[in-house]
Amino acid sequence: MNFTLAQVRHRVGLAVSATLLSACASVGPGPSATPGTDKGATVAAPSLGFFSHIKAPGDREAVLKLGARGAQVFRCEKRDGQGVWVFRQPDAELLDDKGKVVGRHGANFSFEHSDGSRLVATIAAYDDAPKPTDLRWLLMTTRSFGTGAFEGVTHAQRVNTAGGTPPTSCDLALAGRVRRIDFTADFIFYRPRGASAQ
Repeated sequence: MNFTLAQVRHRVGLAVSATLLSACASVGPGPSATPGTDKGATVAAPSLGFFSHIKAPGDREAVLKLGARGAQVFRCEKRDGQGVWVFRQPDAELLDDKGKVVGRHGANFSFEHSDGSRLVATIAAYDDAPKPTDLRWLLMTTRSFGTGAFEGVTHAQRVNTAGGTPPTSCDLALAGRVRRIDFTADFIFYRPRGASAQ
C-alpha cells in the first residue's frame, strides 16, 4: 500500500498526539494535592506578654490548636478547720477549628485524641488570666503515646480561658460534695522544630 509524504506526516502526527493525551490522562494528583494531610504544618503561637512565664522553648514550634469546652471538677474538703474547694480534674471535650469534637481532656491533665494518640501533662509554669474569675494560663510538659495528632508533642499551653474557678470556700456541711464549674479554653501543642508526626 502506497502513502504520500503528506499522509505519512498526518498519521505520525495523530500517533504522537494520542501518546501525549494518554500520558496526560494517567497523571494523577501528587501527595501535596490532597488537603489536610500535611502533619508537619504549624499553627500560630499565642501572643504573650514580654514577661510571660508560659512561653514555649525556642526550639519548639506550635503544630496544633484545639478548643476545650467542659468543666473543672472540685471537691469540698476540710483544710485547717475550713471548707475549701479542692481541684480534682478537668473534664472537657477537645474541638477542632470547625467545632468538631476530636478528643477529651481529663484526669492528670491527660489529652486523648480520637485517632488513638494521647498525652499526659505536667504543669511547668503559669500566668494569671486577665480576669480573676478565669483559669490560669498554663505551660505544660507532655509525654506522648501512640501514633497520630499528639505524636511527638512535648509541650502544651492553656490560654484564652473563660470561667472554671470555684468560690474560695465551701460550707463544711458540703464536705465531700463535688462541684463542676464550666470553662472554655484554647490549647496549643508543640513539637521540636522541624519534627512531624509519622
